[in-house]
Amino acid sequence: METDAEIVARVRSGEIEAFGTLSRRYEKTLLAAALARLRDIHAAEDAVQASLLIAFRQLGTLREDARFAPWLMQILRRQAVDAARVKVPASNREHDLDQQFVIEHDLGTWIEHEHLLALVARLSDRERLLIGLRYFDGHSMREIAAMSSRPLGTVTKQLSRAIARLRSWWDKEYLQ
Repeated sequence: METDAEIVARVRSGEIEAFGTLSRRYEKTLLAAALARLRDIHAAEDAVQASLLIAFRQLGTLREDARFAPWLMQILRRQAVDAARVKVPASNREHDLDQQFVIEHDLGTWIEHEHLLALVARLSDRERLLIGLRYFDGHSMREIAAMSSRPLGTVTKQLSRAIARLRSWWDKEYLQ
């Protein structure tokens, strides 16, 4: 599996299609992070699209190719903040879709998922990225280590700490 740095180098050398690999690699993680902050799927999707477009256009400003993922998360954070400032009230149709989801699915499960997303949003960018790559995008620990150009042990330890923090927050806030 190619590292982010290798793919970024390919894009910089003119292989524009390689950016699609980076987009696919991070789109679910970005969507989960945006959704946790914005609480609106349409606004979150828009923030992800805007972030990827900005990243593509400003790739020349990235100083270290291996730091692509944190840089991309920073762009997403700014887009989500901007989107939250200009958030338009949800239409009745969107509200109806939310209500239909709750009716069709177990209300308790829906509330748990919402709460878990809120907890993930409280993690640092690095931890949120690791959680997203592992649990939203389904990458193996070895793949994450390769993508981030970090030792497997470091990735494992950081992910374990993030999971422990989430469990602690969950137990403290949700199980009371």
